[in-house]
Amino acid sequence: MPDSSTLERSRPMHSGSDLLRFWQPVMQQALFRSLLTAFSYPGQSVWLADADSAVAILATLVDAETTLSDPYQLLSDLTRTRLNAPLTDPERAGYVIARGDLDPGFSPRLGTLESPEAGATVVVIVDSLVDGEGEGQCWRLSGPGIEQSRKISVGGLDASWLSARNEWCSGFPLGVDLILTDQHRCLALPRTTVIDDTGAN
Repeated sequence: MPDSSTLERSRPMHSGSDLLRFWQPVMQQALFRSLLTAFSYPGQSVWLADADSAVAILATLVDAETTLSDPYQLLSDLTRTRLNAPLTDPERAGYVIARGDLDPGFSPRLGTLESPEAGATVVVIVDSLVDGEGEGQCWRLSGPGIEQSRKISVGGLDASWLSARNEWCSGFPLGVDLILTDQHRCLALPRTTVIDDTGAN
C-alpha cells in the first residue's frame, strides 16, 4: 500500500463544497464539449478546470446509471455522494479512477464482442501533460483522429501503464479508453490509438 505522504499528495486540493461547481449545468456542458474535443483528437491536451480536473471528468461522465471504482480512495465521501454511482471493484466498473504513479494492479472491464462499448473508461491522475517531448514517459501516438503521429510526455506515470494498456486493447474492438489528467487538463487515449514508447526523459 502507498505511504500516507504519497497518498496525501494525490488527494484533491479543494474541499467538497468547492467542487459543487462541476455539477452546475453550464459547467457540465463546457466540460462535456472539452471531453469531446479530447476524444476527437487523441493525445491533444485540453483545459478543464483551475484544479481537481479528475473530479470534473467524473462529474461529467458518471451518474446513477453507471458504476464507479475508486480503489485508492481518491475521492471524498461528499464527491462520491454527488456522483451517485454504485461503487464496485475495478474489474467490474464502467469507470475507474486510478493513480498514475503506481502499477495499475487490476484488470478493467474490456467489454464483449457483442457489446465492446461496455469496456471501462479509466481516469488516471498524473503530475503533468506535455504536448511533445518533455519530462516523464514519452510516447508517439498514431491512429484515428491523429494526422500522421503525435508525441506526448506524461510526468508521474509508472512505466507499467503502457504495457498494461496495450495488453487491454490488444483484442480490438475490446479494450478500455484512458483519460490522463493532471490538476488542470486532460488528454484522451481511446482504444483505437496506437501508442509506441519513445523512452523516458
